[in-house]
Amino acid sequence: MNQAMFDMETLKDIRRTADEISYTCMNRHYYTEVENLKKALDHVCRVLGTFADIEMHRLKGHYVAYDPQAYIKGRLQLAYDAIKVASTDDQFPA
Repeated sequence: MNQAMFDMETLKDIRRTADEISYTCMNRHYYTEVENLKKALDHVCRVLGTFADIEMHRLKGHYVAYDPQAYIKGRLQLAYDAIKVASTDDQFPA
């Protein structure tokens, strides 16, 4: 059973968001924002875990009874919001 869990545009959007989170986290201006980086990392790890679970189910031929797309997009948005707090903080020049 090979079922598509995501459409191509959603996957592209997830990829763009993940890239932006990565680039922002690696920006030298945000190294002191440990709490926000930890929050973002937690959300991204949960997303990766969900992707891994989905793929394991798919490889075993098991049906996934839920739609993980909303969960994954939501967790990525939380990670994005966590790192963007630092970018809007007045401590750091643009």
